[in-house]
Amino acid sequence: MLSEKSNRYLTVVVVGGGSGGVDVVLGLSSKLNRAFHRLILVTARPRYLFFPAALRLLANENAPISSMYMPFDNIFGTFPGEVKVGTVTSIEENKDAAAQRGGFVVLDSGEKVIYDVLVVCTGSSFDGHLAFPNDEEGFKEHVTKWRAKIKESNDIVIVGGGAVGIELSGEIKDFHPMKNVTIVQANPLLLSDLYPNRYRIDLEKRLRRRGINMIFDEAVGNSGEHHPTLKLRSGTEIPCDLLIPARGGRPSTTPLKFMRPPVLTDRGYVKVAPTLQVDGHSNIFALGDIIDWPEAKQLMKIIYGHSEVVVANVMRVLEGKAANRVYKGSTEMLVITNGQHGGATYLGLCYGFTFGDFLTRLAKSKDVLVGKTRAKIGLPAKPCEKD
Repeated sequence: MLSEKSNRYLTVVVVGGGSGGVDVVLGLSSKLNRAFHRLILVTARPRYLFFPAALRLLANENAPISSMYMPFDNIFGTFPGEVKVGTVTSIEENKDAAAQRGGFVVLDSGEKVIYDVLVVCTGSSFDGHLAFPNDEEGFKEHVTKWRAKIKESNDIVIVGGGAVGIELSGEIKDFHPMKNVTIVQANPLLLSDLYPNRYRIDLEKRLRRRGINMIFDEAVGNSGEHHPTLKLRSGTEIPCDLLIPARGGRPSTTPLKFMRPPVLTDRGYVKVAPTLQVDGHSNIFALGDIIDWPEAKQLMKIIYGHSEVVVANVMRVLEGKAANRVYKGSTEMLVITNGQHGGATYLGLCYGFTFGDFLTRLAKSKDVLVGKTRAKIGLPAKPCEKD
């Protein structure tokens, strides 16, 4: 509603144009009243980067850029929202209770964007092939460079046997079947012990059937950048003319670093209440990869858990009520592709269920969720280069 004292709009600012931010914007756009509310998305990139499509985009020279790099044009639906492209450098809260406004987000341009309620979903930052530049030209150059690296290499070593490493190996084998692909994993099995051994072993068997090599209980010694071989921690040398790191990302939480009271853990994650309000800052919410919550970081948890809680609670705060929707965690579910036609899925209900190629292909492998995602943000389901 409008403030009785200042007769002004109440402004919600969402920081982060990734999957979390887009999902919150979609949810709020259908609930906010244009007569009383403003909605602003602040994003470091001019377009939405749909990360689940990244590995196929890099491995497949024929994949359209718009399968991952999507315009924000229709994400507000009929609500008159605004997209501001810029990097948030800090958050300034208004400590004057009588002033009513929550504060400002400060952009690298020096612009200050006022907010009443702030939602932070800045995601993770990565190294190597997933370190996409923010600008459009840099993004396209990055894709071109990595496609060339993969195409011109014969012995590719992927460091990390988590979901990214597994899926990347399958994508490379799909589009470059003659290449020698090896996963080096520090653990005795793929993934982590969050998942049952039977599922981890099943994934290993599926990859080996495709000719993907796996080396367990090992770590990388030299970088392999200027050598035809890669030296492992044990002293073993393996052929390597392209080394790809596939370890987990780091939370992108620098703008929250100087908030008082402090909101970050020693690992850089945001401390939140079950309402997903930032500890000590009731008009700021956080979700996605950046929050300190005891669960695996996964897109499905954001879409079907975090964002619903945040949208409901933002609406209550705008109405002058206390947030009361709580996040209780999500069922562990992991859908891992093995190229376009297969993979393995784990659903953590009862004693846990595992599914193979057919269901995984239907759920994700066929188009890595691109069609569904594009339709959700108001684009034609089939990507094309003119987007």
